[in-house]
Amino acid sequence: MQNADIAPLLDNRALNAGFIVINPSPLSQQLYRTIRRITSSRRIDDQKALNKAIRMTKRHRKRDETVLRVNVLDKNQFLSGVNYFEKSKRKFPKLSDGCKPLNESKCPLVVHNNWIVGKEAKIYRFREHLMWLYDGDDRYYSSETRKYLTYANSKPTASNNSLPKNVTERELSALRTALAIGHLLNRVVILPRFHCRHGECPLNSIVHIKTFDARFSGCYRESSFLQHPKVPDSVKRGLVNRELVMHGNVQSSTDVVKMSRSDILQRFGDETAAVLDVGSLLGIEMSFNETSDESKFVSILRQTFRRSNYRQL
Repeated sequence: MQNADIAPLLDNRALNAGFIVINPSPLSQQLYRTIRRITSSRRIDDQKALNKAIRMTKRHRKRDETVLRVNVLDKNQFLSGVNYFEKSKRKFPKLSDGCKPLNESKCPLVVHNNWIVGKEAKIYRFREHLMWLYDGDDRYYSSETRKYLTYANSKPTASNNSLPKNVTERELSALRTALAIGHLLNRVVILPRFHCRHGECPLNSIVHIKTFDARFSGCYRESSFLQHPKVPDSVKRGLVNRELVMHGNVQSSTDVVKMSRSDILQRFGDETAAVLDVGSLLGIEMSFNETSDESKFVSILRQTFRRSNYRQL
């Protein structure tokens, strides 16, 4: 900063207004007065205003004036969301690329969690990547008494490098089943990995997280949850495998197996394990009595999940 008035993070091709180092020089102060004028006269976001103000400052300076000095933060140490998550194809924590979660010596100093819309989606993505440490009053990670349910989405058989058309709908149906079983057993659902066109993907690739959280916040955890350092060892070691339907009973993508409340309670009602792995839930649907205590929750589950893309647009 000895030779700069400002040094923003490079956000793809633009200068980022959300993570920026500012020298309190007369030129940087003048820059922000220009930004304030731009934003007060028209509807424009802060990043566009910053880049516009820099161009205006340079264009309108007089020959004998000192030019605004703009440096860019180290592109390997300060990364935008599109560079860290998307361009490097990080959909999940990658332990093989030398950048282990929470290991600052090999990771970037800063990852700016942008290029994704909504606070809920940003928190979900950081949690999925083991980059979120806040435990909260509910002890999101550290509870030793909370019970969990986990399941798996088997890898679909692709032809000509394309995803079968009904894979996403079947996996969302399995998610509904998991949430229903979790509600019945008072267990929080640990998400599996889902499947998209280019391989495994997180929930925010197919579902609008803000809308999902409005209905199911607290009912689920991200797929990397059991890898988080704050999750107690007693929970991580307390996983038991008890498949709901034995492998092979659901023969094709059109097969549907109906399960009732009594079926679930008979099979899992006495299970005390911290984490219950019920295997694949593809092709399995819950059938509750409309007058049961679960009817309200089931009516919510029957609503269509709002679909979205990775950036939540």
